[in-house]
Parts: sequence; structure tokens; C-alpha cells
Amino acid sequence: MPSYPTVPSLLEDPDLSRQWVLRRLQRALTLDLAATALESGIAVTARDPDRETARLLAGDARRRSEVIRTLIETLGSVPYSSIGLARAGARVGGTLLGLLGGWAWRMPLRKLATHTLSEYDALLAFVDGAEGIELDLTAQVGPLLESAQRDLKALAVAAPRTA
Repeated sequence: MPSYPTVPSLLEDPDLSRQWVLRRLQRALTLDLAATALESGIAVTARDPDRETARLLAGDARRRSEVIRTLIETLGSVPYSSIGLARAGARVGGTLLGLLGGWAWRMPLRKLATHTLSEYDALLAFVDGAEGIELDLTAQVGPLLESAQRDLKALAVAAPRTA
């Protein structure tokens, strides 16, 4: 019977570990680029004080994506913008959701913030002690995870559950 490598053994190989970390970084970048577009679209048409909340969320996602992009480049890879046309669609969709009101966009943004938090949590687990990477990514990804946690809390305060 063949023996298949386990996740820990894959992450112990420096080349494979580096590839997995770069993939997780790219996933986080893609997610934050999409979040920036959607939240920026909502901020265009939402009413106050929701507009300010959407602007703050979009700014946080933009800053996280800039850090992730820099990390990818520092690791010697090229970040790809995998959502070119989708980013425009997300911005238009966000603009329409903002027009409809908070009842239309609060739940999607809560789900997006929850997904973002889980993505950064998984990223932190991958970079913690990753072989083949000289850069201490844990110190750089930790603040990104904290930013995602703050975003989820901000949404909970700005848009409490009505159920």
C-alpha cells in the first residue's frame, strides 16, 4: 500500500513549504482585493454612518493587500492580480448594495469579514515555523490577523444582528 505524505511532512520540505506559503499569501491577497472593491462600492452609495464603516473596512483591506503584496515580492515571487474584471464587478455590486441600504449589505460583509478572519488564521498557521523562508512571517502576518479581527468587531458594532 503506498504511503502518502502528511501535511507536516510536506511543510518540512523547504521548497514545498515555500510554495504553500506563497499560495496562502496569494489567497489572502485575492480576498483583500475583492473586499476592497466591494466595500469601496458600498461606501460610495451608503448613507452615514454606514458609509464611514464601509470606508474604514475598505481601507483596512487595502492596507492588508499592500502588505501581502510586499511579502510576496520579498519572498521572490510575483503577486498576480487574479481578479481584474471581478474587481470592477465587485465594486459595481457594492455600489448597488449600498443603494439598497444596510439591510442588503450587512450580512454579506459580516460573512466576508468572517471568511477573511479564517483566511488570515490559516495563513498564520502556515507561516508559523515554515521551512525554506528566512523572513519571520509570523511577526508580519500577526498584525494582519488582528486587523481582520477588528474589522469583524467593527461590523458587529455597526451592524448588530437583528435575528
